[in-house]
Amino acid sequence: MPLSAANPATLRAVRYARLLGYLAFLAAFFLPAVRQVATPGAGAPEVYTGYFCAWITIINSLNHEFWRSKDALAILSGWINPLMLLYTALLFSSRLRQTRRILAVLVWIFLAGTWVYFYLFPLVPLIGHWMWVAGILLIVAGEVIGPRRTVA
Repeated sequence: MPLSAANPATLRAVRYARLLGYLAFLAAFFLPAVRQVATPGAGAPEVYTGYFCAWITIINSLNHEFWRSKDALAILSGWINPLMLLYTALLFSSRLRQTRRILAVLVWIFLAGTWVYFYLFPLVPLIGHWMWVAGILLIVAGEVIGPRRTVA
C-alpha cells in the first residue's frame, strides 16, 4: 500500500518532516561540520564547513590512493549526498519504495563509516554535521512511518 493511501494526517506529517529535513540538510552545508581535535601546545584546530567536506570527499573519490587507506571511509561519506539526491528523485514514484529503502540503508551504512572515520582520524563533529544527519533522518522517516497493513 503506497504512502498516499495512508491516513491524511500521517501523509501531512511525513511531508512536513521531509520539508524540514531538506531545509536542515541544505543549511548544514554552510555551517561548521567538523574540526580537528585540539592538541595541547599546538595552534587552534582547523574547522571545516559542510560544503568543503562534501567537495573534498567527492573530488578524492577519483584518487585511487585514498581507496586503499582509511580515507575510503571519508570518501563513502561524500557519496551520501548524491545518494540523497537520487532518493529524492525516486520519491516521485510509489513503485520505487523498495529501491528508496535500499538507498536509505546504504546512506545509514555510509554514515556509520563516517563516524568510524571521525574516530580514526580524529575529527570532532560540529553542528553542521548533526544538522546534516538530522536532515537525512527527517527525509527518510517516511519510509519507516509508512502505512500499516491491516489483516482482514
